[in-house]
Amino acid sequence: MSARLTLLLVTAGLLVVPTAASAATKNGITPISPKAGSSVPTGKRPTMKMRVNGPGQVYVYVCKSKRKLGDGLICSKEAIKRARKKGRNFQVKLPFFDFPAFWLNSPGTYYWQAHRIACEGGDASDCRQEGPTVKFKVG
Repeated sequence: MSARLTLLLVTAGLLVVPTAASAATKNGITPISPKAGSSVPTGKRPTMKMRVNGPGQVYVYVCKSKRKLGDGLICSKEAIKRARKKGRNFQVKLPFFDFPAFWLNSPGTYYWQAHRIACEGGDASDCRQEGPTVKFKVG
């Protein structure tokens, strides 16, 4: 293989990597944990982790439905909690309540979404900058 062809292939590979990595990023929010398709043990409280680029407070919503409301966010029926910056990332350990009907005691599919509150560019019409929705399981 010629040196020119090798250089071309390496350059093309480097261009593909950022695209794949940024596919899970929306409005500067990249979910880290729990990852899409992962499971959280029944009766255990998960720590939601995300990388956030940009200003604003960050909140995490958890819902049984992936359906988005009019503002682009999923519902917050199961949990809503403010995330705090720890090192480079934001994280929040969700509360746990030990009763049978609590969502962390109910196996099934759930969705989580982080969003930051930031009115950028003087536009106050949509200050909720929502991140991607992540599907995970309890159980």
